Amino acid sequence: MNELELINKMNKGLSYIGMAIAALVFFFTLPFLFKDFGMIPGMSGLYFYLNIKITPTMAYSLMALGIILILLSFSPLFYDKIHSSSFDRNNNAFYFSAVSVYIAVLVFSSVLVEIVDPSIAVSTVSSMPLGIQNFIYMMGSVLQVLIFEFIPLSILIIIFLAVSRQLKASSFLNPYNYLKRFTILFMLIAAAVAVLITNYNLYNSILIYVSTMALSFIYIRYGFLRSILASFISSYVEFTLTAFRGNAIITSAASVFLFIWAFAGLYSFTFYMVQRQRKESGNGDIKRNEDNLENAELERKIAPEPKTPPDELWIRSACPNCGNVEYKINDDMSLECTKCGQRLDRDYTGPYNIIISNVLGRRQP
Repeated sequence: MNELELINKMNKGLSYIGMAIAALVFFFTLPFLFKDFGMIPGMSGLYFYLNIKITPTMAYSLMALGIILILLSFSPLFYDKIHSSSFDRNNNAFYFSAVSVYIAVLVFSSVLVEIVDPSIAVSTVSSMPLGIQNFIYMMGSVLQVLIFEFIPLSILIIIFLAVSRQLKASSFLNPYNYLKRFTILFMLIAAAVAVLITNYNLYNSILIYVSTMALSFIYIRYGFLRSILASFISSYVEFTLTAFRGNAIITSAASVFLFIWAFAGLYSFTFYMVQRQRKESGNGDIKRNEDNLENAELERKIAPEPKTPPDELWIRSACPNCGNVEYKINDDMSLECTKCGQRLDRDYTGPYNIIISNVLGRRQP
């Protein structure tokens, strides 16, 4: 097993643990959601990126949407019959490493921002009833993808594919192969839209920007449902820290696991960048070698054929067939008479040519 396979298996294991934690917390707090549901109408939608007051009808619709999308987000792990990014089984190999990198971005950016501004760590959500917390984390994980990734990126992808005359259902459902070179640009645009929509303070805007960039890559490369799953996992592992903040064992274990996962993501990102640089460097060396070989071949083709001076080859290389002294030197250093075409080894004909030169009365040089 090489290092890349080992990294992918490590990230897959960590991701499955994260999924298990998220799923357990989600289903454990789901009864509390139904119990506290009456408190949701009238609350502010700013907790999950909507600048509106939640009505009863909207509360039911959002809850149904969140539960359905979260359950569907697990389907790509088991179902691969649809040809799209979300259901491409080949994406499973590297998807979990991308999730680990996403976790690393969230953890380390949060830690850095909280060091600069400790007030960000204080959240009013943690003091709310457990069912309301579940609703806020659920809608936050789902609407983050819908508002910040699905809507702006879908519009950009449709425009890009239409302009490049590649717009069709298959290219829209699996766009990465068509816009691979522009992935970073699309990530930057999606992150900028997220910051403009939320209009938070500087430090919260930084968190939104970097997290949206990382999640946008997952959306473009691995599909809509996989990005929902990544957002769900990160949100509910964080929810674990607030929902069980009174239990030191659970919160300590969750915190340690989160940092182990984050460092694994950081290591994975560093490894992939180094491998990519080595690959590009290797391709550059191969290209330079190919260019050198092509130049050498071109020079060989256009170089004039060597012409042997008669004085140098009279004694050693006079043609035994016709006495001609002008030869063409072949690649194997054999000689070819320019008059009769006789081919001979230069050393072999030496003694005979000396006799010829004496018989003819030619002066040896």
